Amino acid sequence: MIAPPSHAATAAFPSSSDLVEDVLERWPPTIAVFLAHRMACPGCPMARFQTIAEVADDYGLDTDALLADFARAIAAER
Repeated sequence: MIAPPSHAATAAFPSSSDLVEDVLERWPPTIAVFLAHRMACPGCPMARFQTIAEVADDYGLDTDALLADFARAIAAER
């Protein structure tokens, strides 16, 4: 059975349910956003298991604000 593509594989911007690893791979400009928020997600072995919503909660960040920062970084690279 072939799995359907993930949201990150087809969307223009990340969502709260995307895995951190997928976001980092699909949208490299988000690396700077993670680092600006002092998040250790780039290079973290848990990135393949945790969603954006989960890591935002872990770091005490607003998920929607983090997603907006991702969108601005991605748009700036286009």
